[in-house]
Amino acid sequence: MNISVIPTAQQAQGIDFGGKAAVVIDVLRATSVVTTALDNGACEVVPASTVEEAQSLYAQSEPTMNLRGGERNALKIEGFELSNSPLEYKRKAVEGKTVILTTTNGTRAVHAVKGADEVVLACFRNAEAVASVIADKDVALVCAGTEGRFSLDDGLCAGMLIALLRQQTEVETDDLGLLLYDYYNEHKANLLGALSGCHHLKRLFMLGFYDDIRFCLETGCVATVPVAKEGRIVKM
Repeated sequence: MNISVIPTAQQAQGIDFGGKAAVVIDVLRATSVVTTALDNGACEVVPASTVEEAQSLYAQSEPTMNLRGGERNALKIEGFELSNSPLEYKRKAVEGKTVILTTTNGTRAVHAVKGADEVVLACFRNAEAVASVIADKDVALVCAGTEGRFSLDDGLCAGMLIALLRQQTEVETDDLGLLLYDYYNEHKANLLGALSGCHHLKRLFMLGFYDDIRFCLETGCVATVPVAKEGRIVKM
């Protein structure tokens, strides 16, 4: 299988993903949120590119069955029921609900890969499950990034996925994929330490999201694989 790594959501725009599975990665925190929400019984997650789009979708829906979630500049959006903390997406909050989600980077990355044959969402918590369903396909690993820049937390997860896929099949990857694979293998015993200099992680630490970070860096926790179809993200 062939694997390419796209450094940011912005760089994914305009790329032809036809014939490939696109794996969107936004570890801190959007893909961790979506995976958690679906694992805890949410019916679906609707990714909105802007706050205005999210508000419009919510206004057109049945409020008792819908929740608005997301962030801007890592902080909860005023008036929304949920933020971008996966710890808020507990079963009692999301079971049976549709979550309308808008984030600075992750939901935009989902929209950027619409032309792919299949779109799945990955994070550390479900990476093993994701690797098991894409092992027979050519893959583009799309790192969401942070404000248009590459983010090491997403790249480290991409490296983990490449390592897992190499255990299952023969893999050819691009140069960035090789670097991330080697970096993951060198640091897989201490993911937090591997990200000690990561700009995005340090910012979340400064904002007090310690528990979110620990949660998002846990591995092998869930078998839920989110799949984006026709403007909705559902559990595979």
